[in-house]
Amino acid sequence: MPSDHPTREVLERFRLGRLPAAAMRSVSRHLLTGCAECRRIAKAGRQPAEPAETSYDAAIDRVFARVADRETAVARERDLARELYQELLQHPEARRRLLVSNSARFRSRMLCEVLLAESHQAGFEEPARAVELARLAVAAAGVLTEEACGGAEGQRSLAARAWAQLGNALRVTGDHPEAERAFAAVDALVAQGGLALLDTARVLDLKASLCRDQRRFAEASRLLDRVVAIYQQLGQWHLLGRALKQKSMVCGEAGDLEGEMALLRRALDLLDPDEEPRTFLAARHNLIAALNQSGRSREAFALLFHTRPLYLQQGDRMNLLRLRWLEGMVAGGLGRLEQAEIAYREVRDAFLELGLDYDAALASLDLAGVLARQGRSADVRRLAAETLAVFAVRDIHREAFAALAFFSQAAQREVAQVSLVQEVVDFLKRVRNNPDLRFRPPA
Repeated sequence: MPSDHPTREVLERFRLGRLPAAAMRSVSRHLLTGCAECRRIAKAGRQPAEPAETSYDAAIDRVFARVADRETAVARERDLARELYQELLQHPEARRRLLVSNSARFRSRMLCEVLLAESHQAGFEEPARAVELARLAVAAAGVLTEEACGGAEGQRSLAARAWAQLGNALRVTGDHPEAERAFAAVDALVAQGGLALLDTARVLDLKASLCRDQRRFAEASRLLDRVVAIYQQLGQWHLLGRALKQKSMVCGEAGDLEGEMALLRRALDLLDPDEEPRTFLAARHNLIAALNQSGRSREAFALLFHTRPLYLQQGDRMNLLRLRWLEGMVAGGLGRLEQAEIAYREVRDAFLELGLDYDAALASLDLAGVLARQGRSADVRRLAAETLAVFAVRDIHREAFAALAFFSQAAQREVAQVSLVQEVVDFLKRVRNNPDLRFRPPA
């Protein structure tokens, strides 16, 4: 595709060996396809006195040699960092912080990279552990010298990424005040300038997620526009797809379903499912949900049929639960209410078993909506009472509990219509990431 061609600037930096390793590999793969246009542009950067073919081929050979040598060294560093990481895990949490902050053995840039990667991965299933590992990464980055990080730019970039990962992990746990404090540290580092472009894009992307959760949609959109511009400048098409997927979520939260679907389709054209299968699956999942929500349930069903194997390949319980929940939504959209009811009950029970109260509340309301559509007011009343009783003894957000209590009271009076269920669902989704919201019963 024409959009896959690296820019002139990227080709020149590649020729000089001045791109990050991942970008070097990406451009290398592109040149190896024999792209005549990029070969012509790359040749244009040579010295006039050099023969065209030998100059170009020799430059490529030198770059490949440098990349190979560097990747061998990085592999050795990564293996050592993995050993340090495993050793670190053998100690209690407080001891880990002391070792990272005070022991010269643990002063390793690659160990910090491993901590960041592990924190990111833990965020999908163990948010509290993600926070702990991100705090260790911040501590590790804080004691590294400029020399250890390859210069001042590398030092600031690593510190910014560590603080951004901590902010994102805190966001996932719902601790927005602490997340804001972490991103204030990121902002200070970005304001100093000199961060690598890729790292700038990464941290702005994570900050945009916090803004989206707080419903600061305009700010989230501005941040993501900067991220998109950086990835376009660097020719990083997969990362551009990921940024467009993030921006689609802002549109979805703001109620712009058409904008959300348009961005998701563009993102899916760019995302590499082999490089980041989880992100690709999330984009597909969101597109299916948006199609169903916009009344295009048959199209959603067809896409879900072709996407189901991707959920199964991931294999973890949370992805399988998301699949089952989505199956319930699409079944409801198609009017297959019995199938939807079975799916929602399974999802609700599983979330309760896992202690994921909030998700269980949302699944309960989806189930109530299906029951209300069938005119089963007695079943709605019973479900509302059961749900309220469960959450009365759980640590659920006060305003969310108030919304559930109002729904339960309406059910007891047999006035809990589908529209009321949807209003309560919408409120629970908003208040989850914005604890300052107050529930105002509909007139």
